[in-house]
Amino acid sequence: MKELRILRRLARLLWVMVWGLARGGAAHIRALESGPPDAQARARVQQWYRQALDCLGVRVAAHGTPRPVALLVCNHISWLDILVLGSVAPVSFLSKAEVARWPLVARLARAGGTLFIRRGRRGAVQASQEAIAHALRRGQAIMIFPEGSTGAGQDVRKFYPPLFSAAARAASAVQPVALSYPHPQGVHPQVPYINNAMLVPSIWGVLGSGGIDAVVRFGPSLEAEGRTAKALAAAAHEFVAGAVAEGVRACRSGQAP
Repeated sequence: MKELRILRRLARLLWVMVWGLARGGAAHIRALESGPPDAQARARVQQWYRQALDCLGVRVAAHGTPRPVALLVCNHISWLDILVLGSVAPVSFLSKAEVARWPLVARLARAGGTLFIRRGRRGAVQASQEAIAHALRRGQAIMIFPEGSTGAGQDVRKFYPPLFSAAARAASAVQPVALSYPHPQGVHPQVPYINNAMLVPSIWGVLGSGGIDAVVRFGPSLEAEGRTAKALAAAAHEFVAGAVAEGVRACRSGQAP
């Protein structure tokens, strides 16, 4: 029964991926390269995220309102985060440059307006700041994961400040976002993508689950003017860490998240 569920969901997911690219991915990529995001194309990308989540058996509940143009910062748990966050907010993501060479995934990422950066190289942080600031000035909402890598979802690690400077450069706001995957254990065990996990087995585990819930909480905006990057990172972390901890406690005590 479980194997049948996996195969059925996988077939639907592959169809949605191909259909999404054929319907508007290429046109949206060209629009992002030449000017500000196209609202209609952006809506199609969000629709694709929702359809992909439906194929995976993931249900999403969102609380609060995402700002249309801001630097959104969120805790990071899994590859699934991109689909979840992209389904409830018209955002573009920051990704390592290697993803731009992945078959199919690269096209989907570009269709979503992803900014590709080369990590670990001299000047990489400054280049990332400039790319984010440029996108914000063009009217894009940019989502980053300032922990630097994925975590187990039970708590939130320190937010690294450097990329917060991009908001000040663009005279834009910062909006903290808390993401959780409720489960009696605190976090759904199939979701965290950690400890050198392999992507295919992780996707297989999600496909085989009976269903996964995701909860997204958009926090109050933080104006960048007059604040240092370090202060912005600390304020954003306070909201996200508090919301995640509260959700985990609620799950473990049997209460609704």
